[in-house]
Amino acid sequence: MKKTIKIVMLSFTLLITLTVFGLNNYSISAAEPTEPFTVTFVDYDGTVLKEISCNTAPCDIVPPSDPHNKENSRFLRWSVFEEDYSTLGENTEIRAIYNLDNRLVTIAGRDIVFYSFFIVMGIIVALSLGLRETERIGMKKDDLLDGFLWIVPVAILGARLWYVAFEFGSFVYGGFGESFLRVIGFKSGELDFSSFGLEGLAIHGAFFTAIILSYFYTRKKEIDVFKMLDIVAIGFIIAQAFGRWGNFFNQEAHGGLVGGMSDGIANLTIKEQFEYLRYSLHIPEFIVNNMFMANESEFVAQPGFYHPTFFYESMLNLIGFSIMLILRRVKKIYFGEIFAFYLIWYGSVRVFIETMRTDPLTFQFLGLTLKSAIVTSILMILGGIAISVFVRMKRKSETYAKSKNTFKF
Repeated sequence: MKKTIKIVMLSFTLLITLTVFGLNNYSISAAEPTEPFTVTFVDYDGTVLKEISCNTAPCDIVPPSDPHNKENSRFLRWSVFEEDYSTLGENTEIRAIYNLDNRLVTIAGRDIVFYSFFIVMGIIVALSLGLRETERIGMKKDDLLDGFLWIVPVAILGARLWYVAFEFGSFVYGGFGESFLRVIGFKSGELDFSSFGLEGLAIHGAFFTAIILSYFYTRKKEIDVFKMLDIVAIGFIIAQAFGRWGNFFNQEAHGGLVGGMSDGIANLTIKEQFEYLRYSLHIPEFIVNNMFMANESEFVAQPGFYHPTFFYESMLNLIGFSIMLILRRVKKIYFGEIFAFYLIWYGSVRVFIETMRTDPLTFQFLGLTLKSAIVTSILMILGGIAISVFVRMKRKSETYAKSKNTFKF
C-alpha cells in the first residue's frame, strides 16, 4: 500500500512538474526567403489537407476549410495564427488543433471518461492516505474502511442532489418518473443506460454529506470525531485536486474570456489571449490549447481562450494539501485544526475561483442573485475559524503530540 501511494503521488507530481516546466517556445519571426517555400496544412494525424507554394514573402495563404476528422473532438484552430501568415518565409507545417478527447477508454461500446477516472483516482488516493494515518492517531483501519464504504456512495449522492437543487428546472419537468430518472443520471428521462452519467456534481454537497455522516458514524463507533474529520479533510483536498482535471477534459467549469470584453468586443486578440496564458502565466501548451472555446454558448460569449480555473484550483489544492501534511507533523497542532485549516483554505480558494467562473450555481435571496459556492465558502471559512477556537479552548490536551510519530511521506 505504501509503495502504491508513493508511486501515484510521485507520478502526479511529475506530471504537473513536466507540464509546467516543459515549455515549448512558440514564435514566428519574419524571414526573407532565398528560395521558394511551401506552407503545408496538416490534420491531427499528419494527413496533408492543403499545400501552398510560395515564391516570395508575404505569400497569399488561405487555410483550408475547418477539418472535422477526429472522433469525439472538435476542431479549434490552426497552430499558426492568421496574423502571422505574412511573416512566413520558409517551409512551414501548420497543424490542426482539436480539443482533447474526454474518453479514457471504450469498453464494449461504453465510454469511460476522464471525469470519472480522476474522481475515482482521487477517492483511492484519499482512502490510501487515510488508512496510513489511522494507526498514527490511534484509530483502527477497519473503522475508517467501514465508514468509507458507506459514507462515500452517499456523499456522491449528496453531490448530485446539491447540484440538482440549484439546477432544478433542468431536471424536474414532465412526469415524475422522467424527472426522477434525470435526477439519478438518466439524461434522456428514460431507463436508457447509454444516456446514463452523473455529469452534474457539486463538491459542496459531497462535503457536507460526508461531514454529517462522519459525525453519526463516529458517535456509533465511539471515535473522536475531530480525528476523523482531519482524515476526511486531507482526503477531500487531494481528491479535489485530482477531480478538477476531469473538468478540464470536459471543457467545463472554466473562467471568463482572457482579457475580458468591452461593449461585447474582446479586449485582446486570440493570439494575445494565447500568449498571455502561455507565456505570462506559463501554463502548459496542451492546457492552453484545450481552453480555446470555439462554439458560442451560454457560458462562451465568443470564440477565444478562456481562463483554466480548473488548473488554478487544482494547483492551489495541491499547495493546501502540502501544508496540511506539514501541519499534522507539528505536535502543537490540535486534533480538528487540520479540518479547520481545510475549511479556511478551500473556502478562500473557492471564493477566488468563483469570481472568475462563468457557470456558477446561483440562487435568489431577498431579490439578490447569489453564487451558492461563494456563500457556502464564506460559511466554511467562518466555520473553520470557530472550530479552531473551540478545539484550542475546550480540547487543550488533544494535540498531535499524542500521536505516534510514524507517518512518513
